[in-house]
Amino acid sequence: MKPKTVLITGCGKESLGNALAKEFRRRGHTVFASVSSLASVDPSLSEAGCHVLELDVTSTASIDQAVTVVTNLTRTTTDEGSLDILINNAGIMHIMPFADTPVEHARRVFEVNTLGPWAVTRAFLPLLLAAGLSGSGGGSGGAKVGNVCSVNEVLCPPFLTAYNASKAALESMSRTMRRELAPLGVQVVTLKCGCIETGLFNSPDVSMSGPTCPETSVYAGLREWIGRREFLKVGRFFKREVVAEDLVRELLKENTSAVVWKGGLATIHWLLSFGWETMMDRTLIKGNHLDTMSWSPPKD
Repeated sequence: MKPKTVLITGCGKESLGNALAKEFRRRGHTVFASVSSLASVDPSLSEAGCHVLELDVTSTASIDQAVTVVTNLTRTTTDEGSLDILINNAGIMHIMPFADTPVEHARRVFEVNTLGPWAVTRAFLPLLLAAGLSGSGGGSGGAKVGNVCSVNEVLCPPFLTAYNASKAALESMSRTMRRELAPLGVQVVTLKCGCIETGLFNSPDVSMSGPTCPETSVYAGLREWIGRREFLKVGRFFKREVVAEDLVRELLKENTSAVVWKGGLATIHWLLSFGWETMMDRTLIKGNHLDTMSWSPPKD
């Protein structure tokens, strides 16, 4: 197989993107591993032979600079630059009941998780089209875009409203992009990821530096439960290196499936995608102690 050029966003330490970058590099491909700030870059990326870029998916200037760097480094005497595979992995988590989540928090989550992939894919589209026209990207589409979505779009666990909604929007965007870009030689793949061991839940964005459940919340009785992330401990978390190996194998196939399910609980969530909505409502309400809540409006 001819070596591919691959760009992956969100390659911070302990991230799925980091593991993906190293796995593609291990297989001999040219990898551009991006991080939101070079101030906190993982040195093992460079040691693995990756080109490390600073790319803030919420900044047009940062994205344009990354496009320039990739174009210059992939330009040849016969090619003005191209990109075979783009993986939109950068994302942030947000834990807080819907009733307590400020709109500003939700907007920040959508800017990174949904509009970030939108902006990055549009900016790199000329390079993807160049690979698609030449057929260098392999597969039925020539070039490929992998959007890292989430099984939460199916299960929708409580206290993750902003995150769940942003990933559901990304999946819808991914499906639409697939139909629009296929005739142009670019295959779009939805990567439905389940429970994976990453640093996502420990990032500063989890509650935007505040409590995950304010003392004044109507869910105050569940503050300890939410704070301990107990609602996340429902499945086995897969090692990110194992998931990365599986995803890279899928993305390098000649014909990658339109949707790829990987990670803990992914198979169960795939089955749930066919129905059982009411049953899951009852299960999640009881499992997260929401059936124990009692609340009455404050007296005047």
